[in-house]
Amino acid sequence: MEGRVLIVEDKQANSEVLRQSFEEAGFEVTDAATGEEGFNLATRLLPQVIIVSTSLPDMMGTELTQRLRSFVRTQHIFLMMLADDDIHSQRLSVLELGANDFVVSPFDPVEVTLRVRNALRRANMSNRTDPTTGLPAGTLVQDQLRRLVMENPEGAWTLIRFRVANLEPFREVHGFMAADDLLRAVARILAEALNRDSVANDFLGYGGNDNFIAITTQERAPSLVQEAKQAFKKEVRKHYEYIERDQGYIVIDGKQAPLATIQAHLISPEDGPFYDIRTLTEALSG
Repeated sequence: MEGRVLIVEDKQANSEVLRQSFEEAGFEVTDAATGEEGFNLATRLLPQVIIVSTSLPDMMGTELTQRLRSFVRTQHIFLMMLADDDIHSQRLSVLELGANDFVVSPFDPVEVTLRVRNALRRANMSNRTDPTTGLPAGTLVQDQLRRLVMENPEGAWTLIRFRVANLEPFREVHGFMAADDLLRAVARILAEALNRDSVANDFLGYGGNDNFIAITTQERAPSLVQEAKQAFKKEVRKHYEYIERDQGYIVIDGKQAPLATIQAHLISPEDGPFYDIRTLTEALSG
């Protein structure tokens, strides 16, 4: 799968041609006809790409862009504006608000798809997003950790490392594509759990090596962990064969290996002091 695309456009003809082009290129597509629906889907699904019409039934596309750029979990997402007219001032204003690209109708859907695909590949190559989960990675995760240490060292935050344990045996038996599907499912579970409180400053990223990084409030952290574990326990069964689920393990070279589980390790300012990212990540990996 190339990635997930959210199209926020009330003109059905535009949505349909874009959906067809993206799906033919291997993308997973979701659409919304209003800005409010688009915002809710964006924060819950965390797509890699959002295409927003400049004029929507319930709000201007610029308003939706501002909301998406002010919400921590959607700040990194590639955002393209779709306009009816090529007005220079409008183009400048949406780019100033944080849009990454600007397309005018009528447009070539294949060109739009290629521009999006190339942008995603650049982001992956620059170590800013994880190509499997679509979540912030590398430097974007480091930026969030640096912000905790430098700007809010004694705040009421909790940093959580969610680790998918026993994923390697699953990957060995069922293959890399199946393991990637499971990681994408975990990203969705964590995004949906974080989205239930709609806390704009909560963060979710991918730390590599089957680890996810979440930042939330100390008050929210325990229930978030509980919700994630319950949802994972239900979801993970869908990824195993019936006999594996029934016996509770998989067999590799005649040896039993447990099914995948999700583990959580929590760090708060009280576990510090943390002087830099290194001391924070060392405590998180301990």
